[in-house]
Amino acid sequence: MNQSYPRHINFESVPNFRDLGGYRTRDGRAVAWRRFFRSAALHSMSRPDIARLKEDIRPRAVIDLRTPREPNKQREISLLGEMGARYHNVPFRPDSPDYVKQETELFRDATDMGELYLYRIRQPEFGKRLVDSLELIADRNNQPLVFHCSVGKDRTGVLAAMLLAAAGVLDEDIIHDYTLSAPFMPELRDHWRNDPAAPPEVKELPDFQWEASAESMAHFLALLRREYGSAAGHLKAQGADNSLLQRLEEALLV
Repeated sequence: MNQSYPRHINFESVPNFRDLGGYRTRDGRAVAWRRFFRSAALHSMSRPDIARLKEDIRPRAVIDLRTPREPNKQREISLLGEMGARYHNVPFRPDSPDYVKQETELFRDATDMGELYLYRIRQPEFGKRLVDSLELIADRNNQPLVFHCSVGKDRTGVLAAMLLAAAGVLDEDIIHDYTLSAPFMPELRDHWRNDPAAPPEVKELPDFQWEASAESMAHFLALLRREYGSAAGHLKAQGADNSLLQRLEEALLV
């Protein structure tokens, strides 16, 4: 992979922030650098990091995949307003206090995240929001664009995987991108488990749900193809516009 820019952008106050550029497609193209970024939540950004984000990335839009119930969203909205970036909240999880507990119970015997990710994208509400997010990404007026959840692994990881798969990026690059979150997870896991304000169901998540293993993403991609044929097949099943794939390719690839 010919890397023209550093993949990781090392902010002091925001972990797991990186560029999706450079990943290869089956037809020999690649994802453009400095157009799309994935991250953990931005609400804790320090003033020096805010200035650097504004100067170096200059985001025109941010997609927040957290639910309205999750804390500190208003500060992020204010920070982004200061730099002229549009804020879009597209929750990738039902706004229910019991959802995490129910999901954990349903997958208590799982050893990786693959089946859980497929379960999520099967849900009609999730599928619609996935399409809504990809529509925002396909709009060239929203570039550069950042998307994130709380820690930048699961909701962000599924959106990144579906985006890259829909654009024809090679599986090995999709898997590699997912695993780049792994080094950040132990510290983030410990932070959430030791945070008195964190919901009990989050503190009690099994260890595998805090991992970003190659097995999880490879399993997810295999299950996706078995059930839908491809990422494109899934998006079509969710009612995506016929032009979405072409517009995504035009927005992402060089």
